Amino acid sequence: MSDRDLEYISTILEYGSITKASEKIYISQSALSQYIIRLENRLGIEIFNRDYKPIRLTEAGEIYKKSLEEIEKLKEDTLLKIEEVNKLKIGNIKVGSTDYQSYYFLSKVLKDFNENYPGIRVNLVEAKTSDLNNLALNGECDFAITYETNEYEDLKSINLYRENVYVAISKDNPLISKINLNNNKKIHSIDAKLLMGQKIIRMKKGQNLLLQYQELDEFTENTLKTILETDSIFIAQKCVRENIGLAILPESMLKEDYKEVIYFKLKEGLSSRTTMINYSANHKLRPIAKIFINMLKAYAKEEF
Repeated sequence: MSDRDLEYISTILEYGSITKASEKIYISQSALSQYIIRLENRLGIEIFNRDYKPIRLTEAGEIYKKSLEEIEKLKEDTLLKIEEVNKLKIGNIKVGSTDYQSYYFLSKVLKDFNENYPGIRVNLVEAKTSDLNNLALNGECDFAITYETNEYEDLKSINLYRENVYVAISKDNPLISKINLNNNKKIHSIDAKLLMGQKIIRMKKGQNLLLQYQELDEFTENTLKTILETDSIFIAQKCVRENIGLAILPESMLKEDYKEVIYFKLKEGLSSRTTMINYSANHKLRPIAKIFINMLKAYAKEEF
């Protein structure tokens, strides 16, 4: 099918004959006639019934002309969609995130992003930290909100914010009665030695906070008793609230005012962690991804 097929057929029908149509499109009558004959031979049909004046389409010609019109409409629609994508009116973006980051960080930006770009669909991929880095590395998501890592040479990173982590203990833990708490403070100080022998909820391998758990083990001389390992920071927090064991929780969780949980910073000090955006060095960031990242950076700067 040629782009000229529809133009020539429509013009012949409009002017009623090949001769008049050729004058309108500025080619000779014989050239236009030969074009139609070659087209009919290629399709194996007669497009025009030449016994009528003005000339008419055959039934097969009607089908062919309708198909050409549908193809032309599809082309126009495709070009319009491409134009809308270029103007960021429609499209999608795939973002990797942990459930924690989705809840405490990403969700705060999604509303503004949706209001500014209502035609852009956000596909959220939630996974543990190590899997998110691999997804970003392989270009399976536009970018991932994850944490500082030196394991991947082909990952590019953008720092968002640093946050402290704390030891969370249930208010019903007998240890609390032995500590002089200042009720005016949200975060209290404690010597790690007081935690020796305590039950603990740990994050599974592949999740963040592994370094901080290793530090806590060192400070407590490896005396902590592991009760549960989980992929979810929310499960860890829930276990603390139920007084199943202590856990290491990030600073943002203090925004949820659970009276059952008391947060402590160790006098020995636990390392803080950096939240980052990671994306593949081998896949160029799309314009909509850059816009989303800039919104995340602006929110992080304001809140942290």
